[in-house]
Amino acid sequence: MLDRDPRFQAVQSMHKTGGLKSFNDIFLLVPKTVIANKMGKKVDRFNELMSDVGEFTLDEIAFVASLFDISVNDMVQLWLKEYSMQKENITNRKKRPPK
Repeated sequence: MLDRDPRFQAVQSMHKTGGLKSFNDIFLLVPKTVIANKMGKKVDRFNELMSDVGEFTLDEIAFVASLFDISVNDMVQLWLKEYSMQKENITNRKKRPPK
């Protein structure tokens, strides 16, 4: 791919060295707007997906994996970590006593 964004290679390198711990870590290097545009999504809709990653389809996760030349399995693991963290945060918020 001749027009590949150089930040995509940085994400791949970060993944290879164990620097990516969750799906959201990708956006430390590549703005959400870049990925949203590559996916053909409006930024607002992409932000909705990021606030509840459970709404991503497997095809969308696989597409993101292809952008960075990361295996779908590895990307699903990153997504699963993000999903688990989001669900844990929701559960913890519900357990807080009222003020």
